[in-house]
Amino acid sequence: MLVSKSNGYSLVEVLIAAALGSIILITTQQIMQWQKGAQFRAVSSAQFILGGQAVSYQFFESLNQTIASSVQNPQSNCFIFPTQSGGSVGFRVRNSQLQHNPMTLDCSGYGWQSLTDKTQFEVQELMVETRAPSVSDGASKLFITLIISRVTKNGVQEQPFKRSITIFS
Repeated sequence: MLVSKSNGYSLVEVLIAAALGSIILITTQQIMQWQKGAQFRAVSSAQFILGGQAVSYQFFESLNQTIASSVQNPQSNCFIFPTQSGGSVGFRVRNSQLQHNPMTLDCSGYGWQSLTDKTQFEVQELMVETRAPSVSDGASKLFITLIISRVTKNGVQEQPFKRSITIFS
């Protein structure tokens, strides 16, 4: 009777070990890619909201020197606000961008500058409602809504920014 001793691994054992190692590596890689994707989506969503907040803050701050009771709306999504210094400032939505003109009398003139970038988000709507000054305190109110959106893999993400501004005359 011949007894043979084998040192090392058989071909079948090596192939099984290689297959198990490959499965573990592929699973680990998929988990890491999923985590990176989740982090990217969270950062992207935060950038969208922060970008919208920055634009809306700039927009709302520029309205602090306006006279709320005399707002003109000659075209849809375009508003001309008289200022306390005697001039006027205009805001409009054109080509999904919020545009600003610090010295305008109408919505079709020159000098309009975009406040937003369509690659970051699109401006869907600008709504302005006014309330005439009350007799008791002489305060006018502006109720402003700015709606922005962006397209994601899961659909359209919209974010409204609302503010009411009280202006004392």
